[in-house]
Amino acid sequence: MRKFLSLLFFVTLLTNGFSQDGKERLKVFDNRTIPDDPNVLFYIHKNTNPNAVVYALKLDSDKKINPEEPIEVFWRRYQEDGRKKKLAWLEKTFAFDFKVKPVNGKENTYAFSLIAMKDKQLIATQNKKGEPLVFMTIAGKSALLEKLYIMVDDTKRIQSVLSIEIFGKDPKTGQLVYEKIVK
Repeated sequence: MRKFLSLLFFVTLLTNGFSQDGKERLKVFDNRTIPDDPNVLFYIHKNTNPNAVVYALKLDSDKKINPEEPIEVFWRRYQEDGRKKKLAWLEKTFAFDFKVKPVNGKENTYAFSLIAMKDKQLIATQNKKGEPLVFMTIAGKSALLEKLYIMVDDTKRIQSVLSIEIFGKDPKTGQLVYEKIVK
């Protein structure tokens, strides 16, 4: 029985990782620049370079979310001079683009999902101070999304996604909420 429990514990560690809450995995963001653009909802880093894909709210003259174009996505090219750059067609079409629509009955609130994570719905809005918020379900819990880390295989002409790590916070406690999706 003791050997069985030891084996079960070891298999659990292998399949679920050593850090269930993602704290250990936060180190993937060490030595990376955090985008400081206005109204950032969240950002994505990849293992292949220091650049970031940034998702930000676009606001109208009343400082509310612009209903015509609520969210913009762009590269922040840190390996160059930090410039803002539009996504290429391939990047938009197969990974980082999204479809956005207003949430019925919720003023100044928009739902969207990324092409790379079609089954994950995100909800963008603003708090009472006008600060951007994006909610999603992470590891079965409602959370505020902060950042993603994508591990890709870039040995071929077109990169393939190996895993997506999602980092957020519990909106009530501020505790880290983490999920890893293996492709």
